[in-house]
Amino acid sequence: METKNTELAVLGGGPGGYVAAIRASKLGIKTLVIEKEYLGGTCLNSGCIPTKTLFHVAERIEEIKNSGIFGIDVSGYALDFKKAMARKDKVVLAQRQGLAFHFKKNNIELLSGNGKLIAKNKILVEKADGNKVEVVAANIIIAVGSTAASVPPFILDGENIIDNIGILSIADIPKTLLIVGGGVIGCEFANIFAAFGSSVTIIELLPRILSTEDVEVSKVIARIFEKKGIRILTDTIAEEVKKAGSQFICRIKGGEEIKADKILISVGRKPNSAGLGLEEAGIEKDDKGFIKVDSCLKTNVENIYAVGDVIGGLQLAHAASYEGKIAAENIAGKNKKVDYRVIPWAVFTSPEIGTVGLNEEQARSKGYNVCFGLFPFANSGKAYITGETEGFIKIINDKDTGEILGAQAVGPRCSDLIHEVAVAMSGEMIIDNLAETVHSHPTLSEAVMEAAEDCIGLATHITR
Repeated sequence: METKNTELAVLGGGPGGYVAAIRASKLGIKTLVIEKEYLGGTCLNSGCIPTKTLFHVAERIEEIKNSGIFGIDVSGYALDFKKAMARKDKVVLAQRQGLAFHFKKNNIELLSGNGKLIAKNKILVEKADGNKVEVVAANIIIAVGSTAASVPPFILDGENIIDNIGILSIADIPKTLLIVGGGVIGCEFANIFAAFGSSVTIIELLPRILSTEDVEVSKVIARIFEKKGIRILTDTIAEEVKKAGSQFICRIKGGEEIKADKILISVGRKPNSAGLGLEEAGIEKDDKGFIKVDSCLKTNVENIYAVGDVIGGLQLAHAASYEGKIAAENIAGKNKKVDYRVIPWAVFTSPEIGTVGLNEEQARSKGYNVCFGLFPFANSGKAYITGETEGFIKIINDKDTGEILGAQAVGPRCSDLIHEVAVAMSGEMIIDNLAETVHSHPTLSEAVMEAAEDCIGLATHITR
C-alpha cells in the first residue's frame, strides 16, 4: 500500500477545504487534499453556483415579462430549458477547472478517493480503482460538509422526490412542483421554477417562510411570491404521500390533497460525519453528529481541526471559507479565533435578501438600547428608474453608542448592498460615519446612506 507524507491533509475539497488548502500552501505548509467527488463541494457542484446560474435565467425572464413598462414590446419568448441547464453545467465545469488550476499553481496535491481517519495523524484513502493510500499528516483539517436531510413521510428517490442535487439534474420543467420546507433553499427554487412556468406550492411547518430572516423581510417575500402565483401553506404538516400515475399526491393535515409532478425536500442539512473514523481518532461530536471545535476551530484532538457545515453553526459557503483560513493560519503558528459578528448572507429570491449581524428583535433581547433606520426602495430614484421599488433597507444600531449592530435588506441587488453595512461594522464605524459618507446619485446604494441617516432622524427622502 502506498504511503504519502505531508504537513497538512485536508479531508474534503469544498469551500472550507479548498480555501484552507490554498491559504496553508501560501503560508509555506506542504498540503494535500482528499476529495471523493469533485473540487468545490456542494457549493460549486450542487448548491450556490448552479442554483444562482438558474436564478440569473429566472431574472432575465422576469425582466422580459416586465419590459412593457420601459416601452419595450416583446411579442413572446421561449425558454430552452435544456440549453439553460447545459449552460449551468458549463459554468460549474469552468469553475471546477479553475480550482484545479489554483491547486497546481499553489503546489497542492489532490488525492481522489474516499478518506477515513484511522488514527489522529493517519487517513486511509480508498481510490475508485480499489487501491488504497495511507496519508500520514502532522495536521488534519476535516471539511467534509453536509447533505440534505429527509423527513417522513417523504423518501428521496433521486427522480421524483428529490433534494437540491436532484432538482439540478431534472430533464424537463415540472408542470407542478411541491416544495417541502420554506427556508432559503426552498424559496430560491420556488422563485426559479415559478419564473420557468411551474405551478409551485410551498408547505412549511413553521408560521412563516424564511423563518430565520427578519419578520418584515419574510412578509415582503411572501407577498411577492403570492403575486407570482406561488402558493404558500404555513403551519402545515404532510401526513402521507403516494404515487398516482406519473404524479404524487401529498395529503396534508386537515385532509387537503396536493398533486405534484416533482417534490423537492428542503428541510435542512445533516453533517457528513458518519463513517469518517472520528471514533478511531478520538474526536468528539455532539448528539446531532456535528464535530465539536473550540474558537480556534480545533477539535479535542490537538492536531485536528474542523471547518464548515460539519461543525454546524452558520452553514454558508463563505463562512466555511473564512473558517478554513482561520484553521490554516492557526496550523501555521498564528493564534486566531473565529468571530461571527460580521458574517453577511444573501437569499437569491426576486427581490433579493441581504442580512448581516443582529436584527431588531435579537438586538433588544441582548439588552441594547435599539434605534433603527429604514429606507424603502419606493423612495429611491434609481429603483424607480429600474422599476424595482419593492422592499427596504433597515439598519439596527445602539442608540447610546452609535454602534452598528446589523442590517436587513430586501430589494434590488441587496445581496451586494448589504456589504456596505458589513464593511462599516468590520471597520467599527458608528452610524454617523455611514450616514455622512457621500454616495453617488442616482444609485441603489444611496438607500444605505438614507437608512443610516434615518437612524439619526436626518434622512432627506423620508417623511415621518
